[in-house]
Amino acid sequence: MKTTLYTVLCVAVRLGAVLLAVGVLERLPEVFLNNDGNGRFALSALLLMGAVLLLALALWLWPKILVWWAIGSPRQEFLESSITADQVHYIALSVTGVWLFISSLGGFIGHGVSILIYAHRLAYEDQLARIPDTEWHWLVQYAAMAVAGAGLALGARGLVGVFYRLRGYSAAKTVAVPEETSDKGD
Repeated sequence: MKTTLYTVLCVAVRLGAVLLAVGVLERLPEVFLNNDGNGRFALSALLLMGAVLLLALALWLWPKILVWWAIGSPRQEFLESSITADQVHYIALSVTGVWLFISSLGGFIGHGVSILIYAHRLAYEDQLARIPDTEWHWLVQYAAMAVAGAGLALGARGLVGVFYRLRGYSAAKTVAVPEETSDKGD
C-alpha cells in the first residue's frame, strides 16, 4: 500500500469536519427543547452552532490549511506499508470499535449530566417537572453502543477470519502477525 502523508492528513481533516458537523446537528433539537421562553438562549445557541458548521464546511473545503500547519508544505513523503488487506481490515474494525466505545462514553456522560440537571430542577425549582423519557432512552442507546464498540474492538480478529472464510478461502491467516520480509539491501 502506497500513499502520501499529505493525502492521509487531508482525509483525516475531512473526517474530523464531518464528525464536527454531525456532533453539532445532533445537539440541534436540544436547543429548542431547552428554550428559556424568550428566545435569547436559542438564538445564541443557533449562532454558535452556525459558526461551528461554517468551520466544519471550511475544513471540508480547504483541509490543506491544517495539513500545511502540520507538515509545512505538500511534500511528497510516501508512506509505504507491507501489511495485507486482512490486516488493514483488522485495523479498521478495531479502530471503529474503539471509536464507538469512546464516543458512546462521551454521549453517556453528556446525557447523564442532563439527567442530573433535570433532577436538580425537579428537586429544587419545579416540582411538577419530570426527567424526559428520551434522556433515559439515550442512556440505554449509548450503553448498548459502548458494549458493541468494545465487542467490535476486542473481536475484530475473529470477524476478519469470518469475512475471510465468507470470501471463499479455506482457512484464515493470523491477522496480527505480519508476513516475514527479507532485506535484499543488506
